[in-house]
Formats: sequence, structure tokens, C-alpha cells
Amino acid sequence: MSLDLSTLFILGSTYLLLLFGVAYITDRGWIPASIVQSPVVYVLALGVFASIWAYYTSIGNALESGYGFLANSIGVSLAFLFSPLLLKPLLELSRTYQLSSLADLMAFRYQSPWAGTVSTIVILVGVTPLLALQIRAVADTANLLTAEPSEALVAAGFCVLITLFAILFGTSRRAGRTRHDGLVMAIAFESLAKLVAYLAVGTFAVYGAFGGFEGMDQWLQSRPDLIAGLKQTEYFSTFHVSALLFFTATVAMPHMFYMTFNENNGQTSLAFASWALPLYFLLISLPVLPILWAGIQSGSDVQVEYFPVIIGVAYDYPMLTLIGYLGGLSAASGLIIVITLALSNMCLNHLILPVTQPSAKQNIYRWLAWRRRVLTTAIIWAGFLVHYLSENTTSVQAIGIVAFSAGLQFLPGIVAILYWPQANKKGFLTGLLSGVAIWLGFLLIPLFGNDPE
Repeated sequence: MSLDLSTLFILGSTYLLLLFGVAYITDRGWIPASIVQSPVVYVLALGVFASIWAYYTSIGNALESGYGFLANSIGVSLAFLFSPLLLKPLLELSRTYQLSSLADLMAFRYQSPWAGTVSTIVILVGVTPLLALQIRAVADTANLLTAEPSEALVAAGFCVLITLFAILFGTSRRAGRTRHDGLVMAIAFESLAKLVAYLAVGTFAVYGAFGGFEGMDQWLQSRPDLIAGLKQTEYFSTFHVSALLFFTATVAMPHMFYMTFNENNGQTSLAFASWALPLYFLLISLPVLPILWAGIQSGSDVQVEYFPVIIGVAYDYPMLTLIGYLGGLSAASGLIIVITLALSNMCLNHLILPVTQPSAKQNIYRWLAWRRRVLTTAIIWAGFLVHYLSENTTSVQAIGIVAFSAGLQFLPGIVAILYWPQANKKGFLTGLLSGVAIWLGFLLIPLFGNDPE
């Protein structure tokens, strides 16, 4: 099955317009506050962390590393299961002192504007590969479905649409501790949409491709190599490192900090999330292996990561193909929107306002809003630039690892906030900059020259 590029564009635009509608009716007060502020909506909004890495890249990780693909889910789940030791104290600290970002937290803890400025720059550079990963996945899947060399066009069109949505619903409000209910509901909706889509593809993989669990078991008996691959012992030596990356990302990545702390409406929501978010990640992990096996059984020669979309093509189920594509679009769009909104405020507070401020004659709210819009646009298109520069040289797994490794550089500083009173700004900045120098030399710079194979 081959789709027309215009069909995918209309489908994607309609979906993003639906997100716009969800946010709009929420901000207008048409959805009861009991729903908008419920812990369930909060947990679904936290599902923004289940991005392209969980939706597509987990399939490739399962083939290469067996059960190692669970490092993402386990790392995030551990952070929330042990929230009384990490997340709850940070939530109380950020609420008490109105700290809206990790950069604010670092500047406050180490009593240094430079700590906030350097943290902002490191986070900004560190997450651009993660934005590029989302853009690449949307462009690659569109190219597979249309059989046209349209990656650049799709990537640019996707960035335009996401930029418009982020500007309309993210920068129109005043920054600070005020909850963005419309944004939270829109992200919760997309988290639910991608979960339903993924479960639908996984269910088809079991019953449509194999005729049920018994048929899948019989097929696996004829493929002992796949069973053996699940227990690849050479990967388990690095599993704890991968889990640590995602554990740290729950605080270090701007989209998770924003949703966990800024959009939290009480301790009960965090307590609910401490078990409900691990459940969400358990559910979104269940279809990974059936999708992988169904894709292999179909004989498709498409890149393994994109089996959630290609299964519908291989078995001639167009509706399943569209469902899989929309699920991937949900995963990518939600992360990009939240990251850019969080980063735009961070950059405004720590990079722009220290060097330039509105005059007495200017409307301060309009002045701030326009600069957030410019920053939002610049951040999204920086992700596009990284995608363009690394498009033909780097695997999707490598791009994600580079981004999450950047967040790991903040782990000592985060631990020191709560459990190391003697830590100071010199130690924090020295450690952070040393780690970033190694990250730049061994991970980020090689990103643009590696052979994807």
C-alpha cells in the first residue's frame, strides 16, 4: 500500500488541529475542573516521556538487546516508585521558591546566576538531538508510506505545524507557576492516543499475524535465535547504565521537569503517579515484542524500528497503518511541544533577560510573549538542523543515546541539591563542564560523521 503525501499531510494536520481543539475547549472551561485537574490526566501528561524512543526505537532495541529494551521503562518507573527520595523533595523545593526549571533549581541551590546560565546552555544543546529524533521518525515513516523521496519536505512541514501549535497554546500565557490546563489536556490526550494506537498494533500482531498466542508460540519454536536473543548477556553489563540514563532524565530533561513539577496540582497527584506512571510504561512496553516478531514474520525488509507502521502495509490493513502512523505522530509532537515551551522559558529567564529588558514604554507581557515565540521557533528549527546534518550518518538509537547522555551530566548536581549540603558552585560548574566536554568530544561531535551501520 502506498499513500499520497497530501493524504498524510491532511491526516497529520487534522490530528494536530484536534489537539488544538482539546486545548481550546479546556482553556475555555468547557471541560469540568474535576477532570482537568484529576491525577489520571496528570499521569497521562507525564506520558510525554514515552516519545519516539518508546514507540519506534524500542523495537530495534528489542532485536539488538533483548529484554534490554526495558531500560527506558525501568529507569522512569524507578524514579517515580522512589519519588519520596527524589521527586517529592524537589517538588516541595520548586513550589516553595517558585522554581520553574532545572536551571532555576541550580541557580538557586548554588547561589549563582552562572549555574543557571550554563545549565540552560547545556540543556539546550543536549536536547536538540532528541528533537531531531522525533523529526526524523515522522519524516522516515512518511517516506516509507508514500514511496517518495520526501523526507526533507515532510520534516519541514511537520516543524511548521508544531511551531504554530506551540506558539498558539504555549507562549500566549504568562510564564510562572500557573498551570497551562489546555496544554496539559492536549498532552494527556496525545499520550492516551499513542497508547491506544500501540496496543492496537500489538493486538493485531498477535491475532492478525499469528492467529493468537498459540500461533505466536508455535512460530517462536521455529525461531530459537529470537528466543536466545532476548537473553543477550553481553548487553546486561550495560543495562544498569541505560536505566540510569532514563532515571536521571525524569528530572534533567526539560519536558519531564516541566510536567512533573510545574503542572503538578498537589502531593496526591505525585503519589498517584508513583504507581500509575510505571503502569503506563508497562502497558506501552507490552506490544514491543509481538510487533517485532510480526514484522520479522512478514518478511519486510524495512528498518526494524518502523515495524509499528509497516505491519499494516505487510498484511494489507490500511487502517492499521494509519493508526500506527498517528501513534508515532502523537509520540513525536507531544515531546517537541513540551520541550520547546519549557526551553523557551528557560532561555528567556537565563539567557535573554540578564542582558536585555523591555523599556518603561513597552508592554512587558507583549515583549515577553514575542521573545518566547521567537525562542520556540528557533529551538524547533535547531532540532530540524540537527536532523538534516545527521540524516544520512547516524542511527536513530545513537541520536537518542546522545541526548539522554547529556542529561546524565546533571546527576551529581541534582543529588547534591538534596543530600550534599557542602557542595558549591565551583564544584558543580567544574563537574558539569568536565562532563559536557567529554560528552561533546565522544558523543555529540561524532554524531555528524558516524556510519549508521
